[in-house]
Amino acid sequence: MKKVLIMNGQYLPGYKGGGPIQSCVNMVEYLSDQFEFKVICADRDFKETKPYEDVSVNSWNQVGAALVYYMSPDLQTLSGFKKLLNETDYDVLYLNGFFSPIFTIKPLVLRRLGRIKKKRTILVARGDLMQGKGRLGHKRLKKLVYITVAKLTGMYNDILWHATSEDELRDINRIFSKAKVYEIANLPPRLETEKPFIDKVPGKLKLVFISRITKTKNLSYALEVLKQINEGEIVFDIYGPTEDKGYWAECENLIREMPENVTVSYCGEIPHNKVPDVFRQYHAFFFPTLGENYGHIIVEAMMNNCLCILSEGTTPWDEYIKGLDIGAPLDKQERFAGIIKHLISADQSAMNSMLKYNKDYIALKANPDKEIELYKKLLDE
Repeated sequence: MKKVLIMNGQYLPGYKGGGPIQSCVNMVEYLSDQFEFKVICADRDFKETKPYEDVSVNSWNQVGAALVYYMSPDLQTLSGFKKLLNETDYDVLYLNGFFSPIFTIKPLVLRRLGRIKKKRTILVARGDLMQGKGRLGHKRLKKLVYITVAKLTGMYNDILWHATSEDELRDINRIFSKAKVYEIANLPPRLETEKPFIDKVPGKLKLVFISRITKTKNLSYALEVLKQINEGEIVFDIYGPTEDKGYWAECENLIREMPENVTVSYCGEIPHNKVPDVFRQYHAFFFPTLGENYGHIIVEAMMNNCLCILSEGTTPWDEYIKGLDIGAPLDKQERFAGIIKHLISADQSAMNSMLKYNKDYIALKANPDKEIELYKKLLDE
């Protein structure tokens, strides 16, 4: 059985690192009967100052079907990675995040210098090369300088790329024209067929936002839309870490300007295992993101009978929002307001019809048999 070593900044029990954690967890869950998985990650959650409780730091831990090494900050050096990677038995190195400075770039530097074993190496960009207002647009000059240096030094010449969408495939080929790229969608969580949903009364609507609170996730846009609505009773609850304090201050100013019929509450951070229970308490997930390469949180909303109000053209889920008429381009803010008003007036019969579409759609998309075979090829070719 081949041994796959995953490098990612965070892994379970972490959740603040967002979708890449779940992508790795799902891959392990679906493929652990075919491959032996090991994971090297930080000993603490994203931007936390204290290590996880109940894990053994700087040693291997059994976590589900994977062996996980929680690395302390003092060992996250070139010499620390050199020692650990050369001591670890693996056949495939699977790196997450093009711009990850520690768990991607340091291993690639060591590999280029010939200081670690040269094994089959796969890099999944995790949306880092998205154009426009996506992640490549943030700190753009610094990132473009790094890309130029990386290309000149040949650091990426002989690796394999994993693109999780057609858009990401184009992003990679645009920058690395000779790259060998496999396009395989992220694996979804396992679908549980029967999930409860809340009643829908005309004139009332419960909305939720669950994500990291940053400019890319675009919470302020959702708040600007809700400011325009003076009918019905709207509850909008916000969950997630306030990573960008300046941006969160902007959002708080918008919250203070809400009309009386809109109640907005910040409910704090939420561990991943509680997310399904939270989604089932709301009618819709309002998520006008600037860009998602996949959007695990969107899939989890769908799986838990929570409709998804999404920005058009920024996620792989345009087919869904067009089928329900529940999304719009970001330059059409008035259309979002119209969607919200339509949901406010919806009765139980209308909601049942939308939930049926939602259920049928995600049941189709959550059948990953084709993707599993492609992952096997990627890891085992």
